[in-house]
Amino acid sequence: MRQPLVGTALLVAMVGALVAAPQQPSPFFPIDDIRPGMAGTGETVFAGNAREPFTATVIGVLRNAIGPRRNLVLARLEGGPLATTGVIQGMSGSPVYIDGRLVGAVSYALGSFPKEPIAGITPIAEMIEAVDSTAPRPSDPSLAMTWPATPTQVFAALGAMMTRAAAPLGRLSGDMRVVGPSSLAELAPALRPIGAAMVFNGFDGPIDQDVRRALSAEAGTRAGGPAGADRPLNPGDPVGMSLIHGDLDMGATGTVTYVDGTRVYAFGHPFLNLGPTAFPMTKAQVHTVLPSLDSSMKISSLGPVIGTISQDRATAVGGTLGAGPREVDVHLSLTSSRAPARQFSFSVLRDQSLTPLFTYVAMLSAMSAYEREAGVMTVAARGAVSFGQNGRVTIDDLFSGDGASAAAAAAVAGPIGAAMTNEFATVVPERIDIEFHASETRESTTIDRAWLDTVRPRFGATHSLHIQLQDYRGGKRVVTVPVTMPAFADGPLTLLVTDAAGLTSLEQKDLKPGKATTWSEMLGNLNDTRRNNRLYVRLISASQGTVVGGDTLPALPPSVRSVLDTDTTTIRTPVSRTLVGSWERRLDVAVRGSRELTLTLSPAP
Repeated sequence: MRQPLVGTALLVAMVGALVAAPQQPSPFFPIDDIRPGMAGTGETVFAGNAREPFTATVIGVLRNAIGPRRNLVLARLEGGPLATTGVIQGMSGSPVYIDGRLVGAVSYALGSFPKEPIAGITPIAEMIEAVDSTAPRPSDPSLAMTWPATPTQVFAALGAMMTRAAAPLGRLSGDMRVVGPSSLAELAPALRPIGAAMVFNGFDGPIDQDVRRALSAEAGTRAGGPAGADRPLNPGDPVGMSLIHGDLDMGATGTVTYVDGTRVYAFGHPFLNLGPTAFPMTKAQVHTVLPSLDSSMKISSLGPVIGTISQDRATAVGGTLGAGPREVDVHLSLTSSRAPARQFSFSVLRDQSLTPLFTYVAMLSAMSAYEREAGVMTVAARGAVSFGQNGRVTIDDLFSGDGASAAAAAAVAGPIGAAMTNEFATVVPERIDIEFHASETRESTTIDRAWLDTVRPRFGATHSLHIQLQDYRGGKRVVTVPVTMPAFADGPLTLLVTDAAGLTSLEQKDLKPGKATTWSEMLGNLNDTRRNNRLYVRLISASQGTVVGGDTLPALPPSVRSVLDTDTTTIRTPVSRTLVGSWERRLDVAVRGSRELTLTLSPAP
């Protein structure tokens, strides 16, 4: 009868023990409890793999500094080389602790030429909230690139992204409150993200300088060699984000703030502020610190891939340890009339905005390292961009004259940019196989004249079209293209002999102004891009036609037109002229110029 009393007593004792037991303290120091004068300890790597401590004395807190619930802790840093270097590029993300609890990441510094290392610290709670976000990546028209693009346009696009992400706080939020000296409000607008330490390997010459300038990277940030010991990633360790790796390397390094199982939080500010991303996360090694009155930096190198950076947000970058993301495998063969073939293999990150840009930069850099930058040259490009089950784009083109290397690189990057931003399907490249053959001569020809083998072309007959070409150095040759006349045509016809630029302009204005309505149509258009090493022949009627589903139809009977008019699912576009014959001839030189013949067909005898 007394057993229930024993059980009750035991239950009461257990509950009492749970109530009396102290609650586990949070590993994070609350932002609300931070006051000026508090002393904290930070960790970062100044050289090698050993983490070194530094002190952080709180000056104040800027509440709502960047926006609602976006706060910064201002602190004066001391220790290591900081007295002479100031806040260092690459130490962003360095964790700061007060009483053994994590405050956040060193992330902001004053602008150029600061007299002492005053830094902004991003609270860890805001970093975790940003990295754990599941919000989709918004569309950003400002990142759109029209191809073919020039080097100036590509570097300007990269520079615009970096400038936007690294902009000073500037005009502060109207809700900002200062915990500490009120004069901090005047100091705050000059604060800007510290910036990652950029890594470059294999980039030479003017391209190297252009990339550094666009990404705000100084000349001292190149380094090579092994990176990172085989040990777990810890707060204070360097961490990398790969843009390109292999025979060419490009990436950014910063510092780990917090590791929670397989989750990694770093930087305390954006890299490019892209939102959801798929950067390969890598180990990194710091070789030394390069002091500078403007902005000191860590000289670092990237190591093996150890995971995926899945978020690039306003308050942090972060991701997951484990397998890296899928990348675009690039295999480039560079041949020349004066040197043996050279092979390059590297991988480029997959990103709708960055993949075409960095593919372009890598290919242009590979060519500039072995071919001259200035002067006339010719580059032939052959290969393919594979989109896996979504098809492939074949590249077979030739570029001659000034800027031939840049045009060849754009011929590869252009289809990638168009595919990754198409509105019909999610399409990403898997592999690029390309061969560039360069020669230091102008290999081009001009359409001089064209004539038929008869003065009385007939309906349905096949005639020989003779085209005289004048090569760049004055030599002439004649090529012959058989052309078959239509069985019926209303009125005179125009026989056009033209180059890629002339045909593209005509199609956009008169012959095929309609846009693709499916990925399949778009893929067809990409494979049908007009090539410089082609001689194009088109037979055109002055009668009106209609573009339906990307195909040009001649003048339609009223009965057919009425059916199309009632079909709201069919996209159609009227055209002022109709294509009734199409031929082309591939040449080993770039073709320029255009000629037209006006034909009136006669009935067959």
